[in-house]
Order: sequence, then structure tokens, then C-alpha cells
Amino acid sequence: MTTLVTGATGTIGGEVIQALLKRNAAIRGLVRGSQKATKLAEQGVDLAIGDLSHPKTLDTALQDIETAFLVLPNLLNQVELECAFIDAAKRAGIQQIVKLSVMGAGELPSTFQNWHRQIEEHLERSGIAWTHLRPNMLMQNMRWFAQTIAQTGCIYNCVGDAKISHVDARDVAAVAAVCLTESGHENQRYVLTGEQAITFDQIADIFAKALRRTVRYVDLPPADLKAARLANGEPEWYLDAELELFAAWKQGAGSAVTSSIADLTHHPATTYEEFARYYAQTYAQDFLS
Repeated sequence: MTTLVTGATGTIGGEVIQALLKRNAAIRGLVRGSQKATKLAEQGVDLAIGDLSHPKTLDTALQDIETAFLVLPNLLNQVELECAFIDAAKRAGIQQIVKLSVMGAGELPSTFQNWHRQIEEHLERSGIAWTHLRPNMLMQNMRWFAQTIAQTGCIYNCVGDAKISHVDARDVAAVAAVCLTESGHENQRYVLTGEQAITFDQIADIFAKALRRTVRYVDLPPADLKAARLANGEPEWYLDAELELFAAWKQGAGSAVTSSIADLTHHPATTYEEFARYYAQTYAQDFLS
């Protein structure tokens, strides 16, 4: 059985491939070009050139595929692109799609959550067996703050003292690998979180210890955070959608903790302390001013 992984060179897709390799699974990685995927080819991953914005390129990539992992970054046309992939998968006779969704899909008044629920519903109507993985904020999103830590020693956000159950992308990938290679996960939804919900003040303290430097959290008014990131070149539609989510988190929407990772992988979820030590060692250059 061969599994197609979209976003093969991305944060989540790349980790899913590594988790599948540990299970000796047959893998095909969907990439836009082969240059960035050289390491994957060296690991024995079959590469398929394709682009979700050009559905005809998917027909060849999906040949002889039984299961697929679907992940896309946040894009204005994300619903259109992911639904087009689902339609192509249906034409190809794919048996199961494991979709990376988001915690609170269809429940929170957030653009991202609404988009993911629309895609989930399209997949559910397709007749393909589905599994929705709904992670909370990824610990790997710490890269958003690496530059400001390097330059000012600060993490900037606008969620106050809200507690959020951040989750390691590697744990999400491990769950995806289980769902793609073992039966019993068809037509299931799994909310994936870390083992505890913590504040950004706590995260600052954790990274201060891992980096051996002073790090503090600065809570900004949402308008000031948006203005600063607009000045840094980020698109306004994306920032508006994020601020919707941050407002929900500030009301406690990101604090739920589940045992899904431990239940499905038989290993405890990575703690933020463990992640910070790993990240500080592996990506030390990110924190250099």
C-alpha cells in the first residue's frame, strides 16, 4: 500500500514522511519541484511533481495510491485547492484521506476554522474514508518569534494570559502515520494537543532557560500587533484571520487538553520544555541577531 503525502517538503508533511519511513511504509511525496526534495529521494521516497492549483497534475501523482495525507498552508484559496485534491482523489479511487485540519474547526468564529470545516464537509460527502486531525497551535510556530527574541529578547502577541495547549508537529505526524497505516481510524476526528495548556509568559520562561538568555512576553493591543506585522510584509487578510483566532484564544478557546496523542501513539505528547531544548539546539542560528 502506497501513501501520497502532500506538502512533502513542509513542516507537517515532511514530519509525516519521516514518521511513515519509521514504519517502513511505501511513500510518494507530492512536490512542486524536485530540487528541494533531494533528501527525500535519497531516503527512498518516490517523488511526484504536482500542484494543487492545477488539478490535472494530480491525476498522475495519484495513480496506484491507496491512502493520502492532505495538508496545505493557509492560503486565500485553500478551500478551493483542498476540495480539488479531494475530487482528484475520488477520481483515482483513493480509499482514505487523512486531512490536517485545526482545533475548533466549525466551532470557533475564525476564518481558518471555518475554512477547514468546509473542506472537512466536502471530504465527508466524497464517499472516501476520512480522518480529520485537529491540532492546536504548533510548537514549531515559535519560528514566528525567533527574530524578535534575537533582536529584542521579546515574544510579542495579543492573547494576554490565555492558556494554550500547544502541540509538537512531530507528535501530529506520528498520529497521522498511525491513521494512515493502521485500520480503525476511518471516519474519525482527533483533537491533538500537548499535555498541558500554558501561557506565553510561561513559554518565554521556558525559552529563556533553553537559550540561556532573558526572554519575556509582551502583550500588545491587537491593532499594534497587526501594524507591526503589516510593516514586516505580512498580508492583511492573513493577519485579520489570525487576530480572529487570537481573540478566541484570549477567551479560553485554546486551553482544552486531550489524551489523543498518547492514546494513538502509546507515547506521551512532547512537553514544551522538551521542544524548546530541541529547537534551541537544532535551530540555534534562528536566535542570532
